Amino acid sequence: MCDMPPVTIYLPGDLIDAARKEARGRNRSLSAWIGGLVQDAVTTDWPPSFVDLLRQGGGDLVEPADPPPEDIEPLR
Repeated sequence: MCDMPPVTIYLPGDLIDAARKEARGRNRSLSAWIGGLVQDAVTTDWPPSFVDLLRQGGGDLVEPADPPPEDIEPLR
């Protein structure tokens, strides 16, 4: 079992109500639901160097051309 120290967060009443409703709708405890959101926010499958590049806004990221699809003959 992993060590899970308690954490206190403060949220406005309407936000905590919505969070509780969302967690219940997913059959999860509020703690497990919020923990999943945090895990998703800090987990990435991208190499750390690429994530650092994106966070810095560096690199020459250019949107590729998006030509229209080719005309093709229908199947018979």
